[in-house]
Amino acid sequence: MNNLESRNREITKLSELSHLLQGCRTLKEAYAVIGERVQPLFPNLIGGVFAVSDSKQVVETIATWGNPALNCNLLSTNSDNLLPSNTREVVDGLSQVLCRYMHPDSPPAEYYWVPMMTAEETIGLLYLSAPEAGLLTEAKQHLAMTVAEHIGLALGNLKLRETLKNQSIKDPLTGLYNRRYMEEAVNREIQQAALEQRALGIIILDIDYFKRVNDTFGHPAGDTVLKTVGEFLQKSIQSKDLACRYGGEEFIIMMRETNLDVAKKRAELLRWGVKSLPVEHGGQNLGCITISLGVACFPEHGSTLAELIHAADAALYRAKALGRDRSQVALEIEDIRIHPVREAIGSEPPEKSCRDNDATSTIEYLTSDSYKGRI
Repeated sequence: MNNLESRNREITKLSELSHLLQGCRTLKEAYAVIGERVQPLFPNLIGGVFAVSDSKQVVETIATWGNPALNCNLLSTNSDNLLPSNTREVVDGLSQVLCRYMHPDSPPAEYYWVPMMTAEETIGLLYLSAPEAGLLTEAKQHLAMTVAEHIGLALGNLKLRETLKNQSIKDPLTGLYNRRYMEEAVNREIQQAALEQRALGIIILDIDYFKRVNDTFGHPAGDTVLKTVGEFLQKSIQSKDLACRYGGEEFIIMMRETNLDVAKKRAELLRWGVKSLPVEHGGQNLGCITISLGVACFPEHGSTLAELIHAADAALYRAKALGRDRSQVALEIEDIRIHPVREAIGSEPPEKSCRDNDATSTIEYLTSDSYKGRI
């Protein structure tokens, strides 16, 4: 009778776990549910649920129980052999890593692990161990297999949903947000900034002589330049900001709670940072990459996204007309004549050294390592 009651309780808890996982919209929500609901299914056992990275080289702790000394969130498999194409090898390698992690002092009396699978790969592992023999019964092992199946299915669906979402809002080459997402996000931020009466900065930047890179080194080299600049922008902006690839070699950065003075300084730091980037493709140095930038702010230069982009774009093209490799601030006048400026830069002058324009935009607060952190 006790076994039947125990089994009924397990079925109830398993049903609750499955129901809660189905209601999760993000991996973070699912991890919280797993951390709260899996341990009660395995009382008197030491255990953990772990997610494995796509590279199969890093294991993330979702939940552990039974050993309060465990506090590491990320583990390295330290193996080049854990490849997605060999599921058995992946699981064996993970189980060895986790056994050492869960029991750093001495091995357990017995342990059991179950891979968490999607249709194509191993995405994690449920690990259980017992301080004495006989606790990991056949019934517990079957329960572990069922739990791992439910978790694997839920996490696999959430990862797929996350991938599809990223594909819809991210630029596949640079990994930055795409134009459509930027327009939606910045429009919301402008409305919020208006309600809270706070500033918002916009920087439009363009890679100088990008066509020359494509013509000289080929389009794959041009892609390398775009990716390098995109990675730098993502690493350089603050967590509250947003960087996107606006199109071609143009990028936009939206800076929350940023007034015009700060936006100008950050534009210069970005300019110097990109200028210092080593860019190589196929073992060949592509030379110094420079950018031109236009800076605008809400509410000085516009009350809508279209007005802010118009103002920043005009400033960008003034920077181009003045010789490139510099930043310019938008005019506080709506009648900005862009077309004559565009005509002025229609033909590209001979290539200049990276040092040619330094004197025109150098500012006192810059130091040689200012651009190494987030700006």
